[in-house]
Amino acid sequence: MKFLPKDIVLSDDAQHKKGNFGRIETWYYDAIFDNNHSMAIVINVIYAGIFSVVLVGLCLYKNGRLLHEISDRFSYKYFHGSIEKPSILLKNQHVLKSIEGKKNNNWIFNIEMKDEKYGADLKFSKNSRAWQGKTFLGNWLVIPKFNVSGNILINGNLIEVNGHGYHDHNIYPIYASVFNKGYHFGKISKKSYILTWANITKSQKRQQKLAIFNSNKEYFSIEPDEIEYEIHQKSIDNKKEMPIKYSLKIDSKKLFLYINAESLNYHHTGIPSVNYWRYHVRNVGEIKIGSLIEKIDNIEISEYLKFL
Repeated sequence: MKFLPKDIVLSDDAQHKKGNFGRIETWYYDAIFDNNHSMAIVINVIYAGIFSVVLVGLCLYKNGRLLHEISDRFSYKYFHGSIEKPSILLKNQHVLKSIEGKKNNNWIFNIEMKDEKYGADLKFSKNSRAWQGKTFLGNWLVIPKFNVSGNILINGNLIEVNGHGYHDHNIYPIYASVFNKGYHFGKISKKSYILTWANITKSQKRQQKLAIFNSNKEYFSIEPDEIEYEIHQKSIDNKKEMPIKYSLKIDSKKLFLYINAESLNYHHTGIPSVNYWRYHVRNVGEIKIGSLIEKIDNIEISEYLKFL
């Protein structure tokens, strides 16, 4: 199954209420800062009639190690999401607000979540083209690259931060876990581009490999048969196997890329029927675009999800 991304408008990233029984909608943001700190925030809305629930979490890291996790669960009656633009309130407190600038389709997202000693108050400013498309799981909307600035609160100390970030918005039916086994997702970013990739597993013989390359002004999707994804080492965590060393190779007319990736640190979280690991991984390799050859050696946040 080829992934066919298309442009989005800001309202595509808003709440989707139509036909909302029996599905999951997720807003995810992460950022890596210049001072060795990083963060991720996720808002899960599980639409299930009178049993609808909202799960939110903020994770703060230093050198890839988890410093603190804020997690909470709310009844859907305390959730308010706009269908016009990304805006989420929980108990009348904004977790997410967005602004659409007048020039160059400039979107700004303000994220805020905290407890007494830990938290984040950040501005995500979009600096790449955004897109969405269909996967085995459902709809996947991605804004792959942001400039991120603001403050994080660590053990009561306010720290000013700057860095780069990523956002995606997923919508898939609750029964997706019955027909899919899970996915592995990652990204490789430099100042002038970012490559976003995923390997989605429906069965042992059916996998959807996808990769989308974004420069600052354009994006294009890689053909599935031009992508090679291979796991080289696994580990057992939470009684489940998960990859800790893997490689990604892309050999297409537009670019060549090869990386070896190794997990530096990871931690497990999940909800019933879902096991989820968030990694900090080191990507080492090279990329060739036209006549330009560039070495890759950076740290990114990656994800591995396994149903059941």
